[in-house]
Amino acid sequence: MSWVLHPFVVPIYVMLILLFTNTVHSYYALRVKVYLLWSVALYTLVLPGLTLALLKRLQELRRVRINKRQFIVIALLVGAVCYVLCAMTMMRAPSLALFRKMAVAGMTCYLFCLISMLFSRVSLHLTAMGAVVALFVLLNILGELSLFGELLVAILLSGMLASARLYMGRNRSRQVLAGFVGGFCCCAIAMMWL
Repeated sequence: MSWVLHPFVVPIYVMLILLFTNTVHSYYALRVKVYLLWSVALYTLVLPGLTLALLKRLQELRRVRINKRQFIVIALLVGAVCYVLCAMTMMRAPSLALFRKMAVAGMTCYLFCLISMLFSRVSLHLTAMGAVVALFVLLNILGELSLFGELLVAILLSGMLASARLYMGRNRSRQVLAGFVGGFCCCAIAMMWL
């Protein structure tokens, strides 16, 4: 469950839903859809994944000594920078304002997790799912898109992911709740005011 709903791949699922279901964005030309999917995959999956793989390899070669906390901080910073780059890519066309706001929401989620590390650890997985639920809630409230079924699935998957994280002992209940609420709030703020 943690691999399927990893924060690196959740944005790709959201893009697939927005671009290929019965939404306003499904009317984009196929090459625009491919460009958007590739941009999101590049900035949320490929670049962060390659950076973390490089860090792991450097640790194995013993050239760089990085403890677990430093590794998490670097991963969160890389994720935030990649989302900034994604937002800058989406600035080219005014019709991509929703996707730009989604990238800013992703950046705020990573910064929320980075800042919360000063006080306590939160679940990045549930932060991402909280942001997805907030996105679908806001889109349903706006009435622009009818994504009520997708909202229910996102809520169900969030509960399953939270249960899996608790069962595996990767997070405590407070970390799961703080991550979900933080992701929800970060996404809502980014979508409404940024």
